[in-house]
Amino acid sequence: MEPLPRDLPAELHRRGCDVPGGDVIVATGPLAIIAQGLLALAPEDRAACWIHSDAGDLDAAEAEAQLQLWSELPH
Repeated sequence: MEPLPRDLPAELHRRGCDVPGGDVIVATGPLAIIAQGLLALAPEDRAACWIHSDAGDLDAAEAEAQLQLWSELPH
């Protein structure tokens, strides 16, 4: 997996039956911040959420993998 740009505009979505259309945008911002926000949720709540960006969608495991890749990049 290649690291995505940390500053890529992203949206955190939550799926739910109580939401018209089935999902709602919970937060928007740079991918690095949105990924950290997703992983700050309780593990049982992460399954109902995903990140959307121009690079595609990421689930919690993929967001965690991106954070790991970014931590390994030279500063």
